[in-house]
Amino acid sequence: MGVLFTRRDFLKVTGTTMLALSLTSLRPRASVAEEAVVGPQGYTYRSWEDLYREKWRWDKVTKGTHCVDCYPGNCAWHVYVRDGLILREEQQARYPVIEPGVPDMNPRGCQKGASFSKVTYGAERVLYPLKRVGERGQGKWKRVSWDEALTDIADQMISTIKEKGPESIVFEMGPGNIGIFQALSVGRFATTLGATTLDVDALIGDFNVGNYITYGKFQHCSSQDDWFHAELTLIWHMNPVYTRIPGAHYITEGRYHGAEVVSIAPDYNASSIHADLYVPVNFGCDAALALGMCNVIVTENLHNAAFVKEQTDLPLLVRRDTKKFLRQSDLESGGRNDQFYFLDAKSGKIVQAPRATLELEGVDPALEGTVQVKLQDGKEVTVEPVFALLKEHLKAYTPEQASQLCGTSPQIIRLLAKKVASKRTNVLMGWNSNKYYHGDLMERSMALLLGLTGNWGKKGTGNRGWNESGDPKEFTFGRNVATVEEYERLAKLMDDLNEKIRAQDPTMTDEMVAIERDRLTSSLVGTVPPVFYWYHHAGYREVWNKKEWSDPSMKRSFDDYYKEALEKGWWEGYVLPEPTRPPEVLFGLAGSTLRRTRGGYKQLLQNLWPKLKLIVTVDPRMSTTALYSDYVLPVAWFYERPDFRFFTPHVTFNTFTDKAVDPLGESLTEFEIFGRLAKKIGERAKAQGLEEYKRTRPVPKALISMAGGTLGALLSRLAETEIGERVVRALFPGQGAVMGRTRRFDRIYTRYTYGEQIKENEMEKALELFAEDSVREGLFPPGSNLAKYRKDGFVRFTSLGKYDPVSLNVAGDIKPNETVSCLTFHTEKKIPYPTLTRRAQFYIDHDWFLEAGEALPVHKPNPTMGGNYPFRMTSGHQRWSIHSIWVTNKVLLMTHRGQPFMFMNPEDAKKKAIKDGEVVKVFNDFSSFKVSVKLAPSARPGQLIIYHAWEPYQFPGQVPYDAAIPGMVKWLHLAGDYGHLKYWRWNWQPQQADRAVAVDVQKI
Repeated sequence: MGVLFTRRDFLKVTGTTMLALSLTSLRPRASVAEEAVVGPQGYTYRSWEDLYREKWRWDKVTKGTHCVDCYPGNCAWHVYVRDGLILREEQQARYPVIEPGVPDMNPRGCQKGASFSKVTYGAERVLYPLKRVGERGQGKWKRVSWDEALTDIADQMISTIKEKGPESIVFEMGPGNIGIFQALSVGRFATTLGATTLDVDALIGDFNVGNYITYGKFQHCSSQDDWFHAELTLIWHMNPVYTRIPGAHYITEGRYHGAEVVSIAPDYNASSIHADLYVPVNFGCDAALALGMCNVIVTENLHNAAFVKEQTDLPLLVRRDTKKFLRQSDLESGGRNDQFYFLDAKSGKIVQAPRATLELEGVDPALEGTVQVKLQDGKEVTVEPVFALLKEHLKAYTPEQASQLCGTSPQIIRLLAKKVASKRTNVLMGWNSNKYYHGDLMERSMALLLGLTGNWGKKGTGNRGWNESGDPKEFTFGRNVATVEEYERLAKLMDDLNEKIRAQDPTMTDEMVAIERDRLTSSLVGTVPPVFYWYHHAGYREVWNKKEWSDPSMKRSFDDYYKEALEKGWWEGYVLPEPTRPPEVLFGLAGSTLRRTRGGYKQLLQNLWPKLKLIVTVDPRMSTTALYSDYVLPVAWFYERPDFRFFTPHVTFNTFTDKAVDPLGESLTEFEIFGRLAKKIGERAKAQGLEEYKRTRPVPKALISMAGGTLGALLSRLAETEIGERVVRALFPGQGAVMGRTRRFDRIYTRYTYGEQIKENEMEKALELFAEDSVREGLFPPGSNLAKYRKDGFVRFTSLGKYDPVSLNVAGDIKPNETVSCLTFHTEKKIPYPTLTRRAQFYIDHDWFLEAGEALPVHKPNPTMGGNYPFRMTSGHQRWSIHSIWVTNKVLLMTHRGQPFMFMNPEDAKKKAIKDGEVVKVFNDFSSFKVSVKLAPSARPGQLIIYHAWEPYQFPGQVPYDAAIPGMVKWLHLAGDYGHLKYWRWNWQPQQADRAVAVDVQKI
């Protein structure tokens, strides 16, 4: 007779031994190895063949998606369920053709998505609330009830709020292992509480700094099917065969239709195999390569002069005496600091560069030549265009000179330059360049190459990183309304607020207005750059001040720059947690702090962890950070609750995942977890006789200074009323902060649940409202309700909206029958860029940039981060996991060596008598780790490649490769008070470098 299992018993056994429904799951215990297994509905599985056949029978099929963190994700799947268990998933492959002649997006998916059900039932899955009973990291846990866990957590949070203020409660969010509603609910709780939320882009190092310096934004991207239009594709700091599996077919299909594909990388990676030309380049020397190509383009007069004059700052005039732009304030008393000038080739006179448009308005800006101008103090100075400075600057980067720096032959540099100048060029750039210490210079140089040749703002061109768009998070998840009429009043207030900001400068574009609104309110909602947190509390101050590990051209110590930036108020309102107010409570969600922070396994455990009184991980799985936490709270994962995926113009479809099965164990959604916690805080505070507390972070001076103006008055007035609180939460990203006013413990739950209109167990209602508001705002077509999402699995955008600055960063339309091309608003509609000069800006005349010699893009050698050692350790997203949420998946582990490994050139290994598969010690002056070696001639001599995201506990001794990464940051990115070089959510800020770290290898 078979052994009868309940569904929970079945999952308990398989979840603690092998993957559910794998072949070995039929023998979960030796005592029942030869007996049949009876499923919850009475069906008897007698053998693995029987189980295989039965996977083609199911009870229901639901729509699903998940985040393998590859970006853009958003792959639509069918999820098959039998007896309350997920049998498998398969790609829907139902995407329509968008543009005639362009291949559709089918099937969209990869091996990570195809094995998500195995992750769901994996042994690492957390099923119940767990409380630490041993030392942190010891792995000793006690199962507790939700009430016990939330009571303890609430008590500690109340204690911290009383003693230090809510800012000492810190939230670290991951990049995307979560649905859109769940992520926004966590953010809503944090800002309602008044806690500190660390900016995720710097946490994970996915901020393209050089792009931001150039365009005033980095979240501009075209759709993946737009790659098909390229005539020349440069795969430069991306490995799409690993990281863009669902979209990589567009590169191949474009190649079939005549496009050339060039792979530029230090190593011969998997994407290089599929290219027409592989171009090797030395570590971190891509700026030299790009500038060598720019030299050829300029000296041979191959540049697109019309594009350069209209779209870039290269025709703007610079003073020879100060090396700064000629400004109106130089010429007139009370003149603007952001009004710049051209030299008109027709008249030979200087003229104002238009600020409200990129139209040249009959002026022909000269790219070369000098002219004398008289300043308001009577002094005469010589001025000349930036292009003339650039032309002189590029003389140091002839192909022969550039070759000496980057290792690429002069012939190839010339060949590539002429190809870029003559072809519609698309640079596929991911998040590798920005992880180099001088990645900003590399990206600025690549952008310069495209700018000189007119290669953005039209189909099949440009460079991009990522964009996560969508206004519904500004409305649905911030709304506190019950009627359409009230909703429409809020929408009108949003328009009014935008106009109040625009009144400060009528020439501001919609994008500039949205950015300014975000900038003014980022600190109010608690979002801060993590650099200050690391500097004060994680021991990185000592690391970043090691001169020998930083840029040798630094004129002063890191501390000097840091202090100057703060004293000048460039980061006023963001320096939290402060030195005198250390963090006491840390919440980790949708990611793993100890895995992703560069050097964090050493720095955080030694310096930050002892200061923390409470560490809470909210996660579906037992990550490394969870192992070192005080509480682990289990989360319902994809397929266990309905939600939408973050939507992005990369794919142009908003993808839905439905609830296919009940959550495992006692897992809850993030929305419910924090709803319960909000309620518990109110209860415990009342029991302690506590009613009010204050959020102590000051309102930024920049916002206070506007109090006499219309915006400040509006904000002050709104904050005084109940409806005003709702309006402010609805209008500002992050939701919930109201200018530092006194808060009540008993209102946290009410505010979190939208005036108790959407309670923590009413996700369906919230998602319906999301769909309604999306249609109302014109983001999706009429009829895009939840029923349609359940039927089709996805809906294509009709618009990116008009309020969210990130959406507006795309600067391109969603057209029904065309691919999405970003930056077309600038090239076609002549709308200015959100930079200081209102053009794509290649010349930065900030004092620090001039001091550093980086006013124009320049090549600088990669610093010897970690010490003077012969090897350079590089990394990237791995094919089998992308990020760590999938890295323990046994199905995927069986597709490769199943453990962390390091690629090493065979000749290097031979010199050290190292054999394939051998475990070696990798070390530098910062730390060391052990790892298995995989010999690969694709790795260049002197290079060690470890694709990231392995959990630390998978390495020998549980010490990861990240331990040897010092996590340096470039001091220059602390600069501020300069046009667009000011922080706003997910933008301008320092981040850690982790590429080309200096190490050595030792045979054990």
